[in-house]
Amino acid sequence: MDFLSLPPSYTTPMSVRGFMIFEDAKLPDSLAPYSDFLSKWGKKGAIQFIPLSEGSYWLAVIGLGKRVERSSDLTTLYRNKTAEYIRKGTTIGLKIFSLALPEPPTAASSKAIAEGAILGNYRFTKYRTTDTSPAATCESFFLEGGDLQAMEQGRHVATAQTYSRDLANEPGNVITPLIMADIAREIASRHGMELTILDEQQIQDKGLLALWHVGKGSKTPPRLVHLTYHPQGEETLGKIALVGKSVTFDSGGLCIKTRDGIKTMKCDKTGACNVLGIMNALPALQCPYEVHGLFGAVENMPDGNAYRPDDIIRAFNGKTIEIKNTDAEGRVTLADMLAYTSTLKPNAIIDMATLTGAAVTALGNYTAGLVSDWDKLSNDVLLSAEKAGERFHRFAMDDEKLREQIDTPYADVVNTGGPGGGVITAGMFLREFVDPTIPWAHLDIAAVDYYEKEFDCYGLGASAFATRTCLEYLLAEHK
Repeated sequence: MDFLSLPPSYTTPMSVRGFMIFEDAKLPDSLAPYSDFLSKWGKKGAIQFIPLSEGSYWLAVIGLGKRVERSSDLTTLYRNKTAEYIRKGTTIGLKIFSLALPEPPTAASSKAIAEGAILGNYRFTKYRTTDTSPAATCESFFLEGGDLQAMEQGRHVATAQTYSRDLANEPGNVITPLIMADIAREIASRHGMELTILDEQQIQDKGLLALWHVGKGSKTPPRLVHLTYHPQGEETLGKIALVGKSVTFDSGGLCIKTRDGIKTMKCDKTGACNVLGIMNALPALQCPYEVHGLFGAVENMPDGNAYRPDDIIRAFNGKTIEIKNTDAEGRVTLADMLAYTSTLKPNAIIDMATLTGAAVTALGNYTAGLVSDWDKLSNDVLLSAEKAGERFHRFAMDDEKLREQIDTPYADVVNTGGPGGGVITAGMFLREFVDPTIPWAHLDIAAVDYYEKEFDCYGLGASAFATRTCLEYLLAEHK
C-alpha cells in the first residue's frame, strides 16, 4: 500500500473519496446533494458507499457516532473506522482510497489512521485455492492534510501486527518449533541482529528442564530462541526483554483437550509470534532501547515420552514444579524462559501469553489481562495500550489466601491453582521465576487472541493483540 502525498485523480471506478463525520455534524459541500439520504449515517456510526452516476469514482460517508473528547479515544475511533472503511471498500472492488477527517489531522491521528488502513487491508488467504479470486486490496491511500512521517511510523507498527498475524494463523503442520527458530534466523540475518538458538540437548545441559519436559512428548524437539536488537549509536534508553509463549500446537498433553477446546490451538504460539513481529519492526522504527526477544518453542503432545500429572520438574532457577495439569503447560515453559531472561538483567521484562481460559471468563473477548506487582511498569504499559487502542485490565497479586492455591506439600509450587482467580494464580506462579529486583509485567492475551467475526481493526483469525501496545512502550521514554 502506498501512502500518497497528493490526492488521487478520481478518474477510475476503483477509487473512493471518504468523509468521516460525527453525529449531527454538517456534511461537507461535496456531499450536499446527498444530505437527505446521508443524514442518518453519522448518527448510526455506519459506513455508506455511494457510486456516482457518471461512474468516475465513489463517495463514502464513515459515521463516527457521538463526538468523543479524549484524544486517545478519538485516535482509537479513527483507527477502527479506517480499518472498517478499507475492509468494506475492498470487498466491492475499490483499490484507491482517500479520507477526510472532521478536523485537521495530528501526528497521532495520522499514525492511527495509517495503522487502520494497513490492518483493514489484511486477510489470511494463503491456503485458499478454490472459489477465491483474490479479494481486491487497497493499493494507495491518501489522508487529506495527513502527516506522512507519522503515517510511515503507523505503517511499520501495523505491519508488525500483520506479520505476527500471518505467523499465528499458520497451522501446526506448517509452523513447528524448528520453523519458529528458522524464522528468527531470517529476521536476524535480515537486520544483522544477534541470535542464540539452543537445541534440545543444550536446553537440558543448561538446566531448562521445565521447557524440555513440556516439549519432550513431541516428535519435533523444542528450541530456545533469543534475538537481540541494538539501536544505532552508542547510547540507549535501557534494556527491555520481551518473552513470548510459543506452544506451536497445544493438544493439552496427557490431559488432552476436548473437541471444542482443541480448536484454534495453532494460535497458542501467538505470544512468540508477537515477539517476532516486534523484533522485525524495530530497525525501521529506530527503537531507542536494546531489546531482547525470547521464547521457548514446543509442541505439547501426548506420547509415551510426554510429561505426566504428578511429575515434579526442576526449573532453571532451581525451584521445583509439581504438575497437576499437563494442559497448563504454557506457564511451565515460561517459568524457565522468565528465569533465563532474568539472568540478562534487563530494566524490565514483559511477557505475552495465551495463558488462561480464566481470562475469557473474567474479561470477555475484548480485553486482555495485565498482572504485575510493579506500579510504574504497569502504568507505562497501560498508557501504551491506551495509545495503541488495546484494552487491558490490571489484576493485583496481593491476595495471600489466593496464593495458597498454588502451594503443594511435594514441591515449591504447583502448576495450576484451580478455576477460581485463574488469571491471578497463573501470574503468581510466573512470579516465582522472575528475579524479584527486575520490574516484570505479564500480559494474558488468551481472551483476545482469535476472532471469528470482523470488528474494529481486527479481521478474522489471529489478532496478534499486544503487538501495538509493546511497540508503543518501546517507542516511548520511560524515566
